[in-house]
Amino acid sequence: MNIKVDRQEFLKTLRIVEKAVAENKIRPIISCVYLEAQEDGKIVLRGTNLELTITSFMDGEIYENGKAVFSYQLVEEYLKEISDRDINLVVKDGLLIIETSDSASEFSVMDPEEYPRIKDSIEGSGMVFSREKLAEMFEKTKFGASSSTDNLSINCVRVEIEDQKIKMISSDTYRLVYLEDHTEYEGSLKVSIPLTTVEALIKTLRTLDEENVEFKFEENQVFFKVGNSMVLSRVIDLPFPDYNGIMKSVSHNKKVSVDTEEFSKVLRRVQIFVKNNSESKYSAIFSLDKGNLYVSGVSETAKVNEHIEVEQDGEDVRISLNVKFLLDFIQHLDKSDRLIIDLLTSNSAIQLKNSKDEKYLYIAMPLALRD
Repeated sequence: MNIKVDRQEFLKTLRIVEKAVAENKIRPIISCVYLEAQEDGKIVLRGTNLELTITSFMDGEIYENGKAVFSYQLVEEYLKEISDRDINLVVKDGLLIIETSDSASEFSVMDPEEYPRIKDSIEGSGMVFSREKLAEMFEKTKFGASSSTDNLSINCVRVEIEDQKIKMISSDTYRLVYLEDHTEYEGSLKVSIPLTTVEALIKTLRTLDEENVEFKFEENQVFFKVGNSMVLSRVIDLPFPDYNGIMKSVSHNKKVSVDTEEFSKVLRRVQIFVKNNSESKYSAIFSLDKGNLYVSGVSETAKVNEHIEVEQDGEDVRISLNVKFLLDFIQHLDKSDRLIIDLLTSNSAIQLKNSKDEKYLYIAMPLALRD
């Protein structure tokens, strides 16, 4: 293989596909990136962990077709430190050689024939989304998913489409995020996309400049195409929690309306004290008292007491909540609108939403009260 590429473009493409790569000591070859100069004039980079694959095409001059599989970390570090606009990539005698105007560096390669054969696309029905909108929806939802792979059924973002509505839901059993929006697509879909795929997809969407994303689904796979980059992932086949039942079961007889920006500042200050609380990490006591909300928290060596005025509808209540969980949701809200908090008792789940948006909801379970 012998090709000439723009260094910055190659580095950008490499950073896209490496998001699908993870260390694998059993099959070291999939800890690497696949590079191919094809006969049709395309230069292809690919990364995979077998569950998730990212493929990206780029332009360049191909002098000789060929393939290579290389460990990307050293190559990426090296490319960041050189200044040449164009570089040559040559595979010769079992080495990947990167040639610049005044240097040549050699990197070990693996046998490309041992790299998994993965298709670039899937058949099946599909739809088109705004790139910015899709990235925003995933970002506003993914934080509620379980980060542990012990229970794959909640280590994901649930996507459902019906009646020209797209819904995204996530839950780790302690909280639930629900987001709904309109779509022109008239079909239906119910699929659970792994959290690792969602996180890689968000980074890819934020890296590229294209306006739209093509989204396809087929049996146990989903496919996203953005410009010259493609993300292919298996889905989670396990049943997702009954989020509709959970949402319907949350009742309340108290409502609090609070300035979102000011409340966020209060929570950030309290979080400094409670983030390392040995008894109950991130827990704080929220006391609603006649239009006033008092928030207190402790660490091993310090204590904080905060106060903010609120609009209150219903009786007073005292409840313990996870401060980080609240901030995870509030950071995605429009700070110019008020935050609505619906409550029942100190032992019941609370519901949060923006005062002007009924389609983005957050449910969080309380913590045990400690006096």
